[in-house]
Amino acid sequence: MVLDSGNSKVIRSIPYQESDIVKIFGKRKAQEFQDFINQISKTFETTTEKLIKLANHFNIPFAYLFLEKIPESQESLPDFRKNGTEFSQNLKSCIASSKKKQEWFRNHLIRNGHNKFLTNQNLTSDKEIIQAIKQITQFDKVKNHSKGQRLNALKNNIEQYNIIVQQSGISQNNTSKAISFNECRGYAIYDEYAPLIFINSKDTSENGKIFTLLHELAHILLKHSGVSSYDFDLQEEYRCNEIAGEILMPSETFKSKWKRQIPIQVNIERLKNDFEIVSPLALATKALLLRLVGYEQYEDFKNAELGKFANTKASSGGKYYSNIIASNSRNFAKSVIIDTLNGYETYKEATKLLNIKLEKFNNLAKELKVIQ
Repeated sequence: MVLDSGNSKVIRSIPYQESDIVKIFGKRKAQEFQDFINQISKTFETTTEKLIKLANHFNIPFAYLFLEKIPESQESLPDFRKNGTEFSQNLKSCIASSKKKQEWFRNHLIRNGHNKFLTNQNLTSDKEIIQAIKQITQFDKVKNHSKGQRLNALKNNIEQYNIIVQQSGISQNNTSKAISFNECRGYAIYDEYAPLIFINSKDTSENGKIFTLLHELAHILLKHSGVSSYDFDLQEEYRCNEIAGEILMPSETFKSKWKRQIPIQVNIERLKNDFEIVSPLALATKALLLRLVGYEQYEDFKNAELGKFANTKASSGGKYYSNIIASNSRNFAKSVIIDTLNGYETYKEATKLLNIKLEKFNNLAKELKVIQ
C-alpha cells in the first residue's frame, strides 16, 4: 500500500515517538517513514498490516489514515483545567475506554434490576454534598485506618454504590500510553446508573489520590463530567476543591492552627501531623481558599511540589492482577467476568473491556475469587 502527501498530514498530527515507529516498521523502514513525514519523500510504501498496527497503536480507526484530517473526537469530556491545552491522544483513548466500560456497566445494572444512583436525591448545597460523601465513603471510620489502607477502603466503599473507580497512570493497560500527571489529575463521568471516577496513579502520594477521589466524587454528586487538574479557575473545580478540602481539613480547625506570620513551608510542616490524610499541596490549596496565603506564594509552592512529581518515578512494580483490578474497578471487573462465565458476554468482548489477554482471564477470575 502506498501513502501520499495527503496521508502525511494526518500522520504528522499523531504524537508519536521515534521508538514507536521503529517498533512498528523496523529500523530501515522507520527512516523511510520519517523522510515521508518530513516531506523529503513524496510517498511511503508498506503493508496494510503495518498500517493497521500503526492505527491500533495510537488508538485511531484505520480509515482515519486516509482522510484529509483526523475528525474532532466526540468522546471527549469538558475541560476543568486552567491551561486549556488539547487533550493528548493517550488521555483521549483513556477517556474513550472509560466510556465503553461505563456503557457496558450501565446496561449490566439495568438488566439486573438495579436502581439509579442515589434515586430521588437532588443534592444542591455544599453541606449536603459533604454529608453524602462522608456517608458513601464511610469517611469517619476510614480515616482511623492505618496509612496504606485508607485509599483502598474509600474506593471499596464507593464501589458499593455501583460507581466505577479506576486508578491507573496509563491508558488501556498499555505502558506506551502514559498519562501525564500534569495533564490530568483525574476525571469524572456522570451517569445516573453507573458514574465513573478516574484517578491518575502517577500521583505517588496516597494522600494526593485520596484528595482526588473525594474531589471527583463531589463532581459526580453535582452531576458533572470533566477532566481535573490542580488549578481551579473554573467554578466547578473551585467548588469541588472546597468540598474535598472541608472533609479532610475542616476550616475552623485549620484556621486556628495556621500562623500567618511564618512561611507557607513552615506552616505546612507543622500541620502535617494534625491533618495526616492530606498532601502538602492540599494543605497549601486549603490555605489559599481560606485566603491565609497569597496567590504568588501558593503558585511557588505548588510548582515546587509538582516538580517533585516530575522527578519521582511512580513504582513500576506491584502485582499484575492487582494493577488490572485497580485500573478497571473491582466491581466492574468482577461483573464482566461473572457475565462471561454465565454466557451473557463473549470472551473476546470481555478481554477488550478489561484490557487483558485471553490467557490472563482465568487467573484474574481467581484473583477476584469468582472461581477457585
